[in-house]
Amino acid sequence: MEKQVLESGTLSQRSYRKPVLSRATTVAAVTAVSPVAKILSITKPSPAPECWVARAVYGVENPRWLLFRDWLRNDAPRWFHRSYLRHGERVGRAVARSSLLRRALRPLMDRAIRARFGL
Repeated sequence: MEKQVLESGTLSQRSYRKPVLSRATTVAAVTAVSPVAKILSITKPSPAPECWVARAVYGVENPRWLLFRDWLRNDAPRWFHRSYLRHGERVGRAVARSSLLRRALRPLMDRAIRARFGL
């Protein structure tokens, strides 16, 4: 039994419910908590058209590409965002083929994620 404190200050008991997994579309939740208690929750939709480079650097299964996409949409300079949208698909293909480019870009992308989320 799980005890829960109600707003009135009294205790309530809830019975345990076993979690149930159900089939759904591909969705993964990512929660990032920064040192200043800023919480971000991202739901992973089908790959967005503006994440070519981030997905090439981190891989589709790594949720850090979602954090980079959030930085790109909200904190990136406008010139960078426009340039990323214009050239990102071509650059993403090149990055996917080159481990050297992935190793060079990852620290830069990690820095942008740390600046936004403190991770």
